[in-house]
Amino acid sequence: LEAEISVELQQLRVEKRQKLANFGEKIQHYINGYQWCDDKWGNILPINIQMVLEDVSSGSEERYKSTFLINNNYDIQFYDKRWRFAFNSNDLIVHEEGALNSLTSLIDFYIYLILGGEFDKASTFGGDIYYEKARNIAEQARFGMGRFQVGWDRRLELVQYLLSDRHKPFREMVDYYFYGLSFVGEDNAEARKHCATAVKKLDKIIADDPENEYCKNFIAAHHIELLEI
Repeated sequence: LEAEISVELQQLRVEKRQKLANFGEKIQHYINGYQWCDDKWGNILPINIQMVLEDVSSGSEERYKSTFLINNNYDIQFYDKRWRFAFNSNDLIVHEEGALNSLTSLIDFYIYLILGGEFDKASTFGGDIYYEKARNIAEQARFGMGRFQVGWDRRLELVQYLLSDRHKPFREMVDYYFYGLSFVGEDNAEARKHCATAVKKLDKIIADDPENEYCKNFIAAHHIELLEI
């Protein structure tokens, strides 16, 4: 992963802004310095994260709430406005597999959702392993995050939906579409065939669920590309 981080600190007092001046750099190093997946193709996946922090400290513990917007600069995006975490400017941000942390567990959760969507493009339901990782985090955090468990019910609902039978037709459509894209420039007839199958599947999903936000986002990201194909 190659992450770009934007942190808005203007709502903090001056002394807190100074303490958190390198917060974005720490998050960027946390993400870019870790091997999140086993990718035999060696692709680079860009990640963009935007945060807006507010101070909600209590007593001696420095606490923050923040919005969290993450996307892949292409066609997958998630937004969360319920993030609460503890952080001291002297804290090291490190990966601890299986450990709950009010700061890193949310970041991990959404990165695994992004990876789930990306690996669905490479093979049929190829993202399952990453959606399952996200679900494990949410299931633990829902009851084990203590005073920072706000929002984890909704996050668990989100990943359960992404793994549900209801969402499978969309994931199958994505697989057909990106399989078609792999033929562009080499066998355009084959590209059109598979992308046409994807469009038929997309049409059926929208007929059954006209307000499906995943379909809307997909069309917004790919409509020009589809027309060219």
